[in-house]
Amino acid sequence: MFELNPNLEIKEEILLGSKIFTIDNFYKNPDEVYDFLFNREVPLWKIEEKPSFNTIHFIDKRLVEYDERLVPVIGFLSYLCNQDADSHEIITNMQRFFKHDFNDNKNCYWWPHQDSGYNGIVYFNKDDNTSGTNLYSVKKQYDMPLEHVEPWRPKEDFEILKTLKPEYNRLVFFDGLKFLHGANFPDDRYFGEEYRTNQVFFFLGDEEDDEEDDDDEDY
Repeated sequence: MFELNPNLEIKEEILLGSKIFTIDNFYKNPDEVYDFLFNREVPLWKIEEKPSFNTIHFIDKRLVEYDERLVPVIGFLSYLCNQDADSHEIITNMQRFFKHDFNDNKNCYWWPHQDSGYNGIVYFNKDDNTSGTNLYSVKKQYDMPLEHVEPWRPKEDFEILKTLKPEYNRLVFFDGLKFLHGANFPDDRYFGEEYRTNQVFFFLGDEEDDEEDDDDEDY
């Protein structure tokens, strides 16, 4: 199911001293993986948390389940980033938005946040080469809001360091602790019935090292 393509195309670049990997043609059989991950009932994400605008202004779903067939993939990515996995589970994201003033993608970015270490994102929307994932720096003090309460943050408060472009069956792999990041919605493609779909991987970085690096940056 989760067999890697034997002809992986791995590109590596350095941003602010940190490696970013782009791996095209990640899975050998991406259509099969897509059907397994998304053509099923996927639970709503954090629906038990209150307050929440999930199902009111947007729909956010996530599959989280263990599958031993994913172990070699996680091992490969752990080797690339030299970090231990935060989770050995399948994790997916499915998002779509209702057309409402709350979802102001013209003037705001969707939930800039940090994670515990390296993040891997496999994109599964065909013919989408524009959305992807933004890496940010902040222009003033930033307190990360709750994901389903105040996710849209003013663009004027952030500078985009880089947009990681999507492509079907492409994995992007970056330090989600070092870089504030979030899904990029430059147009209204996902403001209707189509879901933005991806699979994600999380790894555990060294927070102390990252804090030392942050001391040298002007936020």
